[in-house]
Amino acid sequence: MVDKTKQTKATKLVTQKDKMRQSLAKPEVSDLIGERLRSFYDAVSQQPVPDRFLDLLKQLEAAPPPKEKA
Repeated sequence: MVDKTKQTKATKLVTQKDKMRQSLAKPEVSDLIGERLRSFYDAVSQQPVPDRFLDLLKQLEAAPPPKEKA
């Protein structure tokens, strides 16, 4: 016997996915998502590289190259 609660949750999940697919199919929704992603990416790309990351890159550059296996 199938648990009605699980069946209801599964039905709701499928319905939500269908609604999302329908909304993403609309060009204006896709355009808005693209604009927001570009805006976010632009803002992030303008920030300086964290010192900790630069330190890690320096350590990698200074490390001896890995030995090749024979």
